[in-house]
Amino acid sequence: MNHDDLRYGNLKHMQTAWSETTPGVVHASWSGHLAACGKPVIEAKPVYESHPRDITCAECGATAVFDLNTAREWAKALTETYEESGLLTSGETFRLREDAIKAIAPTAFKRRRAGDSWNAISTNFLMSAGAATEKDGTSIFVGKIGLAVIDGLKASEFQGGY
Repeated sequence: MNHDDLRYGNLKHMQTAWSETTPGVVHASWSGHLAACGKPVIEAKPVYESHPRDITCAECGATAVFDLNTAREWAKALTETYEESGLLTSGETFRLREDAIKAIAPTAFKRRRAGDSWNAISTNFLMSAGAATEKDGTSIFVGKIGLAVIDGLKASEFQGGY
């Protein structure tokens, strides 16, 4: 996900765009040069003609319709106690949060677009991550981070149709 663009979740200046590297896939861009997923843009619609319903790249769509920084903050609130206690380093918790966002946000975009509820998305995540069935501390921790990310995505979701 593009970490250089500080306009996560801001559809006001978003352009739908295309890249040579992914024929037939519609991306989101704020610069007209790079898509939110980092692919180079060869063509972009003007802002006034662009709408999130046209985006087909799940990574770009997630960047456009969710405020990923909100998801980061929710996950950070969970991991701060582990950092403070010395169980994990700042770098480790950062990577855990970013990996969770990279894995969960595009899937949440696709599933919300398909009409799934946030409860269904949470349940699917917990089952696929093993956090719902495993009893070990690692699985439970991964599940907690994932749920924090999902809650942050839910709280920041674009309320228009996409």
